[in-house]
Amino acid sequence: MDFWESIFGFLRQVSMFSLVCSIIKNAFKKEITHTFVDGWVLGNLIGSIVSSYLVFRIGKSVPELMFLVIFYGSIRVFEVIIYQINVLLFDSYRSWKIGKEYKIKSIRRMVLALLHNYIEVIFWYSAVIISIIAIANQPMSRSWLEYVVKNFLCMATFQYSELVSDFGDTFSILHSIAVLEVISGIIMTVISLARFVGVLPEVDEQE
Repeated sequence: MDFWESIFGFLRQVSMFSLVCSIIKNAFKKEITHTFVDGWVLGNLIGSIVSSYLVFRIGKSVPELMFLVIFYGSIRVFEVIIYQINVLLFDSYRSWKIGKEYKIKSIRRMVLALLHNYIEVIFWYSAVIISIIAIANQPMSRSWLEYVVKNFLCMATFQYSELVSDFGDTFSILHSIAVLEVISGIIMTVISLARFVGVLPEVDEQE
């Protein structure tokens, strides 16, 4: 536990969120609030949707946009996965080690944030895959919505064959990305979402 806690504690710092938080704390002398975190989650969700659509529409004419989307999208997916693993396994353990009680603000808020992250990751994978197709000068054989749906099915069903069926075995990088998307789906669906949905407050019945 101590070994992996230190590994994932370090990986948590390798994120855009940690960089932004450090700048806010050191440069502006302000604390990070729940409102800021909520805005960060919502802003990144909107950014992922807009980015995936832009690279589909104008990506080939603006190569810099595609490379920026691949870079930021990859960092953001990595950040979300590391965050989920830390919340599930290590945050409470860290608090226990220093004798501090561990609490989250709200289970409902956590589930909503996780659903936002889930949708965001789907759109980042869509944006990255569309960008790679464009960079490789491969034809866009699907509509933007079809690429998004294929990525959603890959995340939800853990089957990537439909996502890469248009490219056969020659486009190996897409196969690798699709496998990573399946792993992301397993972590976020089977582990994270199932864990927090299971502890939602009970609802009273009329009957």
